[in-house]
Amino acid sequence: MRHNVSLLKSDIVYELSKLDSLIQDFVTVQYKLDIEQLPVYDRAAIGYYIHSYYNGCENIFTSIARFFENDLSSETWHSDVLKRMKLKIEGYRPAVISEELFLLLNDFRSFRHVFRHSYTFELDWEKESIVAKKLIKAHKMLQNQINLFLIELEKIES
Repeated sequence: MRHNVSLLKSDIVYELSKLDSLIQDFVTVQYKLDIEQLPVYDRAAIGYYIHSYYNGCENIFTSIARFFENDLSSETWHSDVLKRMKLKIEGYRPAVISEELFLLLNDFRSFRHVFRHSYTFELDWEKESIVAKKLIKAHKMLQNQINLFLIELEKIES
């Protein structure tokens, strides 16, 4: 079990470091969120940040779910994996994220779905900018909560 927990922790830390890099890049364009008539190209780039950020979160959550639960086979697995991360499974694993973070990340998940299935010029900039303005807060929360989860994994590993 020790080897597997160590591998899971490494996967999580690696993915979190990629999210940190993405957020560092995002901060350089964050000022554009307050521009009302932003060109489609810039809106698409910001949308891609949101899309990529949630993908990274989902990569972490999928690794955790597979390690502990091994069942992500339904058509609704994208929403299921996020829901599971807020659940504490007594005697099995702690909750990974809080209800508040779940709600923020669920906005990103919903946006990603729209982003993947729309043309960029069809995106609603007002809605997109509202979601994008939550990115920094969500990332700080994710960092804290993932680090707490990693500490809990130490207990499992012992």
